[in-house]
Amino acid sequence: MRLIGDRRVLVGTVCVETVAAVAALSYGHLSLLAVAVLYWIDLLFLTLRTMVQQLLSRPETDRRSTLFQRPFRLLAHKRGSVTVTDRLPDIYLRSVPGVWGAAFILTLSATTTAYVAAVDVPGELWRSPATPLLVCGGLVAAATKSWLALKSYVASGKHEVNPASAVTPRKRILVFAVYGGSLWLASEWTLRTLSQEGPETASAGMTISAAVLIVSRFAYGWYVSRVPPDDEGTAATSEFSDGAGPQERSNPRVKRDTSVPSLPPVPDGEPRETMAPVRASILAAAVVNAMTTGGVVDDRFGHWRQFMIRVGVAGVMVVAVLALLDGAIVVSAALAAILFGPVCALSTMSAVHMLLALGGVEYEFYESEVVAYDRYLGRPQWTASYDGVRNVSVERGLFGSPLWLDAGTVFFDRISSSTDGDSVQDPRSSVAFVPDPERAGELLRSRS
Repeated sequence: MRLIGDRRVLVGTVCVETVAAVAALSYGHLSLLAVAVLYWIDLLFLTLRTMVQQLLSRPETDRRSTLFQRPFRLLAHKRGSVTVTDRLPDIYLRSVPGVWGAAFILTLSATTTAYVAAVDVPGELWRSPATPLLVCGGLVAAATKSWLALKSYVASGKHEVNPASAVTPRKRILVFAVYGGSLWLASEWTLRTLSQEGPETASAGMTISAAVLIVSRFAYGWYVSRVPPDDEGTAATSEFSDGAGPQERSNPRVKRDTSVPSLPPVPDGEPRETMAPVRASILAAAVVNAMTTGGVVDDRFGHWRQFMIRVGVAGVMVVAVLALLDGAIVVSAALAAILFGPVCALSTMSAVHMLLALGGVEYEFYESEVVAYDRYLGRPQWTASYDGVRNVSVERGLFGSPLWLDAGTVFFDRISSSTDGDSVQDPRSSVAFVPDPERAGELLRSRS
């Protein structure tokens, strides 16, 4: 074993553990709790870094989807990438559905940990003048560590090899998800030791416990920064790949073919007509999608577990209305407040999904085919020749307009022998939310 030339992972570890060591020496009997707060910040940035790595990694081409990905399935068909900064590779929008699982874990951890921190952690920790320094130092150290690890991952070229699912540190993400429980245990242990053994013994015991934890984490950081000479190429990514399957890392020099099938050539010249989705309809469709787990654009709905969440929301809404009719205004207002959070969260995520999927699209009708072109990504998303479509229909209403807005959606089926790439996959069988759907339907029914 020898230290690799790229020491960024080790430097990042030193940054965080140095702050942890200062906290352990400064807080006395609260040392373990102070270090626990710091490590939550470190895991927070680890989760954020994981989300960025998933966006940068090569998107997967299979059609499998998880419970978290199904509500954002329209992005699974996006072609092209977006440049955010010249310091990092482009972001694949097709990888966006994969980050929602990490986003859910982040929200769960933040909510439960905040509750434990407010209710169970001694207020003495938060009133300490050293706590603002601990939080600020932890934010800077954790951000530095994550940035160095991200740069190491990019420099290794693994983002061109690994699919997005191969960069998730499952063990540490799991710890982050249940971190509220870990903080509660640390708080209970601290308070029990303080009440039974007294301040001096508790201070020594908590400081030693924090020191053992710090040394263990530093040893792990040192370990992952060292590799055998014949495996040097994987060292930079081992720090955040403890959960990836061995088959996903066995041959880092072989580049996976994760590109989408090539499109048929786009016709030369200018299109006869161009239509773009009505943005108000896109946002209204986002609300409909959020409340129905899908259905808009592709007529597909999410998993039944997702639908049960909506059933629960509807049930609480019914109870709130009944309480209001019964004169229990306070109860009705409380239930409405409880409903407001989940509904807003679901609608916001769905709005982001729909805007990324359709916000930059325009439908270009040429003499022989229609092309869905994404202005933001700068490339066509799908094409359909007029000779290769049938059963063209115009729909308005809840899933076609949606609702009362002045727009409509044109649905069509593709002939099975169509050669338009992988066009049989939705949502490549609809012209969504255009202001003149009847005219779009006439063009699709035309023949060159």
